[in-house]
Amino acid sequence: MARIKLPCLNGIATPGFHHCSLANGIPVGYIPLPETGLTCLDLWVAAGSRWETATETGLAHFLEHMVFKGSRRLAEGEFDWRIEAIGGTSNAATGLDDVHFHVSCPAAAAVEALDLVTELVLFPSFRDEAFALERLVVQEELKQALDQPDEVAYQALLEQACGCHSYGRPILGTPASLNALTVNAMAAFHQRLYGAGRLAMVVSGAVAPEVFHGRLRSNPLSQRAAVSPPQSAPPRLTVQPGHGRLKLKRLECARLMACWAMPPCLEPTMMAGLELAVSLLAEGRCSWLISRLREELGLVDELDLEIIPLEAGSLAILEASCAPARLRQLERLLPQCLTDWLGQPPQPRAVARACRQMVTRLCFGMESAGGVAAQVGPSLLRGHVQPLDGPLADLQTWTAATLHTRVMPLFAPRQAHWLSVLPADKTS
Repeated sequence: MARIKLPCLNGIATPGFHHCSLANGIPVGYIPLPETGLTCLDLWVAAGSRWETATETGLAHFLEHMVFKGSRRLAEGEFDWRIEAIGGTSNAATGLDDVHFHVSCPAAAAVEALDLVTELVLFPSFRDEAFALERLVVQEELKQALDQPDEVAYQALLEQACGCHSYGRPILGTPASLNALTVNAMAAFHQRLYGAGRLAMVVSGAVAPEVFHGRLRSNPLSQRAAVSPPQSAPPRLTVQPGHGRLKLKRLECARLMACWAMPPCLEPTMMAGLELAVSLLAEGRCSWLISRLREELGLVDELDLEIIPLEAGSLAILEASCAPARLRQLERLLPQCLTDWLGQPPQPRAVARACRQMVTRLCFGMESAGGVAAQVGPSLLRGHVQPLDGPLADLQTWTAATLHTRVMPLFAPRQAHWLSVLPADKTS
């Protein structure tokens, strides 16, 4: 069977991508987008919740907060003031594998922003008073999450599916774990993980790589010492098949959720195949599950399927909502629809539709400096760099036949952990 023929990119050119390393081995990626007028600096650290020990649950995210409370040379609040004074914005995010700190600013202020963000991230002050106050902020964020039924259901699915694996622990921590954390434990976590070998920088937008790289050579990032590899990395993720049930207050619709273990994100060709499968199954009215369960039967209100790329094994998460009285019917029909889908290779026109959707997503992701930096950062951090159009080449390795034999079986209903979620005042 012929390989997939990609549609044109509708005039959207793939940006250039240059990468090199500092003297200490820290990788730096440059994506020039001169027409934007802005520069995005994205500093990535392999220090997400996956790297916490059992007694450090919530520490990676708490540390992300504490970084902004000042450094050896920046008073509390000074970073935000100076970034905003140059017309910039800043933020950060903690995930299961990594955390990243990003600044967007006018191109003329990019060097100043570089000095500010590296000072803040590499040399946080960890003052006792600030630690105590920020713990209250993080605890309040956790309370708000625990007050959201959808958030509670999602975390319950991960905990049940992933078991004792670190991917099943909540990124925000628990009330007990947050109470037990100390400023010394945070300082040790930072020292253990925030060093060369676990850092990467992406610079996108209006940037001259040769000029910026010269400045980086005199930045503290280039002198950052290497950290020792963790004594034991988390094992390969497995998901325990089964079916749990949960009742939650203030939940309007019932939910049927499912979680599958998928190959690690270090396999880009397989990741492209997984994204094709997601498009075939649950993207758009013509996709397999939505056309049957929503358009034809009117059984579900919403249905979403996503791949979460992760180093120790990716996750596929499915969530379908319906009226509480129809949950039992959905529990029977959704797995049956998946089984029917597995029965034969997808139709060529369905594969072509899914491919076009992926190309569109990739093009949209390359339109902004921040979007393209977020796309490149994780792979640069992991040392598995590919050209920005690499995913397009990966798409072309797949045929309907190879999707059917290598990818589609990963979504078998019997391999998933299922969770039925019902409003507490309803029965099903």
